[in-house]
Amino acid sequence: MYYCIAETLKPIQPEEISRWEKIAVILKSEDIVHSNLPSALLPPDSMLSPGKNTGCRLMVEQNRILGELHIPAKPHQQDKHIVFTWWNSNLLFVDPDGEAAKCMERVRKMRPHHADGADDLLMDFYLALITDDLSHIQNMEERISGLEQMVLDNRTEKFISQMSHLRKELNQHNRYYAQMNDMVVTLQENATDLLDECSSGRLQYILRRLNRLQEETQMLREYASQVSSEYQAQVDLGQNRIMKLLTIVTTIFMPLSLIAGWYGMNFVNMPELHWVYGYPAVIVLSALIAGGCIYYFKKKRYW
Repeated sequence: MYYCIAETLKPIQPEEISRWEKIAVILKSEDIVHSNLPSALLPPDSMLSPGKNTGCRLMVEQNRILGELHIPAKPHQQDKHIVFTWWNSNLLFVDPDGEAAKCMERVRKMRPHHADGADDLLMDFYLALITDDLSHIQNMEERISGLEQMVLDNRTEKFISQMSHLRKELNQHNRYYAQMNDMVVTLQENATDLLDECSSGRLQYILRRLNRLQEETQMLREYASQVSSEYQAQVDLGQNRIMKLLTIVTTIFMPLSLIAGWYGMNFVNMPELHWVYGYPAVIVLSALIAGGCIYYFKKKRYW
């Protein structure tokens, strides 16, 4: 897809381009070979292989700016990889997953604000890229709340796997916003002369948005840690109940074991050995001891 960069983006055909000035292009990596792009717009092959780098980065060269974005996966969505090149007043987005095309459509629906250059378009692209992220963060918060309710309801069969996946997702998003923030700061420090007043103001707004998103993900990471602590407390409480029950049972049967061991010696001169009521007496004594222990534990509210 080819666009003429103006206050409102205008789709054009490749054959309409007579001069490379204020042109935005969105292509897939396999289409670059067959396109007639200026060499300065072509990114290096190392940036077109998403497996070689899993982070976001910005490289400022003498006559162009190169950027690489790795957008973490969301529920029912795979992670995305976008590469862009900013040369003079032109922008190229290499978009194998269709995310850049969606962002460009969002940009086209934005209210006109005197954005008529590559710098303005790039700022709008950044905003379109993170415009729905707050709702996704709210969704993750609801998922953590659901896991917390599972802990309170003692339904923790799948808690560990779900919490592990959620914390991994939070870590990926927190790292993504930190890297995006670093990209924008790098752009601010190294390309001030390329930014007009409008794009400079929007750059500051993007920085605030990224900082806010990073703070929200950090808060959710702490919330997830608290819920994990609650789960561990529930596990410890359950183990304590089991140990308490085993201790009570052991305490009840210890005197009975002593009686069994004592009268199991069968010495010749034991007076109860030939007593006609010896066996019933031991039964009654054992029942009294067991009943007394149970009464004592209930009175002390040990169970």
